[in-house]
Amino acid sequence: MQLLNDCTCPKAPQLAEPTAAQQKLQIRVEKRKYGKMVSVVSGFSCSEPRLKQLMKELKDHCGAGGSVDGHAISIQGDHVQRLRRYLREQGYKGLE
Repeated sequence: MQLLNDCTCPKAPQLAEPTAAQQKLQIRVEKRKYGKMVSVVSGFSCSEPRLKQLMKELKDHCGAGGSVDGHAISIQGDHVQRLRRYLREQGYKGLE
């Protein structure tokens, strides 16, 4: 059996990422292991590289460590007000 290299199927259209104003984000504080507080921003619908770039910006803005977990960003410490203010400045409107 021989496989064909030239697929004639139509390519799937590339969907544009939603703008910052179109995304509905939730910001909350979670208590993790050993009583450590973590600020979690969830609800992002953007690509992995963009999410990692945004995480770096948020970490620098808060002066804390952080990570990407799926479509959420975790920042060490209670930074809810600081994150909300920064994300509004960046154009994110649907903040809860």
